[in-house]
Order: sequence, then structure tokens, then C-alpha cells
Amino acid sequence: MPGSRNMKPSSGRPKKPPLTHFLCLPLVTPHSKPQLEKSLQHFRDAVAAKDDAPTATVMPGVPPQAIRPVGALHCTLGVMTLDPEKLQRAIHFLTHLDITRLMHDQGRVTPQQPGTALAVHLTGLLSMHPPRHTSMLYCAPTDADGSDKLYPFCLAVRKAFTEQRLLVEDARKLKLHATILNTIYAKGKNKRPAKPRQTDASDSALDTTTPDPTTSPNQQISPPPRSNDDAPSDGHGPTTNAPLKIDATAILDQFKDFVWAQNVVVDRIAICEMGAKKILDERGEVVAEEYREVASLKLPP
Repeated sequence: MPGSRNMKPSSGRPKKPPLTHFLCLPLVTPHSKPQLEKSLQHFRDAVAAKDDAPTATVMPGVPPQAIRPVGALHCTLGVMTLDPEKLQRAIHFLTHLDITRLMHDQGRVTPQQPGTALAVHLTGLLSMHPPRHTSMLYCAPTDADGSDKLYPFCLAVRKAFTEQRLLVEDARKLKLHATILNTIYAKGKNKRPAKPRQTDASDSALDTTTPDPTTSPNQQISPPPRSNDDAPSDGHGPTTNAPLKIDATAILDQFKDFVWAQNVVVDRIAICEMGAKKILDERGEVVAEEYREVASLKLPP
């Protein structure tokens, strides 16, 4: 058959759809933003490498581009593969979720005791991989009042969306975390940004700190809405195999008790697009980077 020599043999396994959105608890509020900005700047000043063009795979310092911007901080509850119709169903389900009943079922409120705001402390620093050879560092949220309300509440929300078949199935235990550093954004010795590994729903972990694959981390772009056809599909977490690694042993010890922010009120649940967008000012300079929320539900104060 003419041209048959150029045909690639089929793998026999249908290609799985890319990830398009994720369900999360945003952590940036008017109250928490100043705290997080100060903490991340302190972290950057303390650990960022002066030369961001490493000559080895395992680096003694942290590439500055690997440190996540304030606007991108969140806790992921689940990842999604949504076509336009399913996206509308997910938005409707979120905005009509009986959050008061859900909180009551999880012990947040009782008929005799009004609910108080769900607030967390962001402290410490942990590694998603062995500390001497890692590409991701994060902090884990804890209940500000010392209770154990946050995690059961997050499990209940994830369960509700899973039962509606709106989340990609994931049998792993939910790991609530806010990514502080991810070397997928850093440059290698060839001066080019690390290229994200395309993943599908089967090998994605519950993390969404993935650069928009249509741009490099240093490109200055406007953040127009994107269609599902070109939405990024990467997810990273325990299975990440980013090419650039750091020895974070000393960093983890230095920041093991560090306070990133206190009394952060979790004020909403959101559905966001994959791929953080850069925000430009009128001069075309990047002033922020954040995920686009397509829908959100406010939590009771």
C-alpha cells in the first residue's frame, strides 16, 4: 500500500483523554496573601541558587523558577477530564452542593452550635520524594483550632464528586498539600525550561503544579480563556520523574518548623483549569501567576 512505510504500528491501547481541570481548596485570600508573599520571598532569599544554569542533574541550590508563585497555592482534591458538556455538569454540581449538610455530616456544625470558619495553618516543609533526590517540596495544612475537621471534610467533598463520576478515579490516599517548589519549571544546563512529561489520567497524582505546555515558564503571555482542546494535561506528585533534581536535605531541616501562614480561612471550593496562567500589567510584565477558576462555591463563615 502506498505510504504504508510511514504508518506507525498501533499500540493496541486507546489513548486516554488528557486532564483538563482540578477540584481544589484555594489558599490565597486577602488575609493570607501578605503572609504567603513574605514567606515565599524569605524562602527564595534563603535557598535560591545564584546561578540558575546548573551543570549537573542534582543541584546544590534551588532554581529560582522552581519556587511557586503565591497565586498558584492550593490544595488539590481531585483531577478531572472534562469535555464542554461534562464541565457544565461539574459546575452545576459544585454550585448546587449542599455544603451545610456536608459540613454537618462531618461534624463541623451541629444544630446547637453554628459553624465556624474552616481555618488552617501552613507550616513545615516536606518532600514528595527521597530528600536527596527530589523535584517537589510542599507544606501540609493543619486545622488552626487543633481539631481534625479539614481532612474528613475534604474526603467528603472528593467522595461526592467521585460518585458523580466527575473526578478521575484514584485509589490512593488523599495527600493534602500546597506545593512550594517544583523543578518542572526550572531550566536545565541547556538553558531551556524542563519540558513537562505528558501524562494521562491513569498516572496523574493529586497535584496540579504543571506549567502550561504551550509556553515556557519565562514567557510573558496574556491569560485568555482556553478551550478544552488545548488545555494542559500534566499532573505531578509521587510519580513525578522531573529531569532536574535537588538535594533538599538541608532545606528540609532548615524549614521543618517554618510558618508559611497562620489562620488561613478556607473560604471556597473551586474548579480550576489545568496550567497556571501568567498575568501581565499594562507594560507587558508578569505581575502574578494563578490558576483560572471556572466555578467556585463559598463556604459558610
